[in-house]
Amino acid sequence: MAPVNKECDYLVIGGGSGGLASARRASGMYGAKAIAVENKRLGGTCVNVGCVPKKVTWNAAALAETMRDAKAYGFDFKEVAPFDWTTFKHKRDAYVRRLNGIYERNLNNDKVEYLHGTASFMDPHTVKVTLDDGSDVSVNAKNILVAVGGHPNVPNVPGAELGITSDGFFELEKQPKKVAVVGAGYIAIEMAGMFHALGTETHLFIRHDTFLRTFDPMVQEKVTAEYERQGIHIHKQSSQSKVEDLGNGMKKLHYKDSNGEGTMEIDTLLWAIGRSPELEKLNLDVTKVEKNDKGHIKTDEYQNTNVPHIYALGDVCDRGFELTPVA
Repeated sequence: MAPVNKECDYLVIGGGSGGLASARRASGMYGAKAIAVENKRLGGTCVNVGCVPKKVTWNAAALAETMRDAKAYGFDFKEVAPFDWTTFKHKRDAYVRRLNGIYERNLNNDKVEYLHGTASFMDPHTVKVTLDDGSDVSVNAKNILVAVGGHPNVPNVPGAELGITSDGFFELEKQPKKVAVVGAGYIAIEMAGMFHALGTETHLFIRHDTFLRTFDPMVQEKVTAEYERQGIHIHKQSSQSKVEDLGNGMKKLHYKDSNGEGTMEIDTLLWAIGRSPELEKLNLDVTKVEKNDKGHIKTDEYQNTNVPHIYALGDVCDRGFELTPVA
C-alpha cells in the first residue's frame, strides 16, 4: 500500500513534555499546522516511567516509613497490614493512564494532529511514520523538532537481558523479595530506597565507595552512610561479570566487590547505569544533523541544530540536564 502523504508547517517527533509543549504552542498560539508523532504513550519518560509514577511510589514508601516511626510519637498500631504491591501498581497505572488522556485531549484542543507510530527520516524535510496497523504516512514538513527523549542503558554482560531497567520497575506486578540494583546515580538510589522502604531485601552495587558522584562530597558521604544505617546492603567497588537464569524465576548474579568475588541469588535485577538518546530508528544520518561523541544531538542555546529547519530539545540534546523542567 502506498503511503498517505501529509504536509505541515511543524512536525514534532516525540510526545514528551518538551515536544508536546512545543507542538501545542506552535498550533494554538501561532496558528501553525502541526503534527505530533509518538510511538509509545503521550507524556514521555516523566509521565509514564519516570517522575510521576516514581513520586507515587515514593509516597507509598514514605508512608511505610512514617508508620514504622509512628510508635516513637505515641501511636500504637496493633497490626500493620503488609503492603499490597499489586493493588498499588494497578492504581498507579490508572493514574498514569488518566494523564495520558489529558495530554491527548490537550493536543486536540490546540488542533495538533496526533499520529501514533514510529518516525524515520527519508530526507531532511520528509519523515515516514509507520502506524500501529503497519501502514505508512509520509509527512513533508517545513520545520521539524526532534524530541524523542532517551532510554535506559543495559551493560554488555552475559545474561544482562535477564535484568530490568527503570522502565521495567514500573511493570513489576509483584513485589520482589530480594533485589539487586546496579548503579550509583539518582535513579538507582531512588529505586533502591523505595524497594527497601517497602520491605524488599535490597542490595545496591556501586563502582566506588559512595554514590551520587555528581553531587557534593558531603551529600555523597552522608546519604551513603544513611542508606547503610537503614539496612540497605551496599556493595562497593563492584562490577558484574555474568547473570544466570536459574529457571525458577530466580537469577544468579556473578560479581566482584571490595570483599572479593561472589554470587547472589535474586528474583529481580535492576540496571540503572545511565541513559542514551532514543535515536536508533530515526535514520537521522540522512539529515546531516550533527551529534556529539555520546550520540546526543548538538544544539545551541535556542535549540537549533546545524540544519536550519531542524531543532532538538530534551534528553536527546547535548545541553542541560535530562529533566522535564529543562525540556
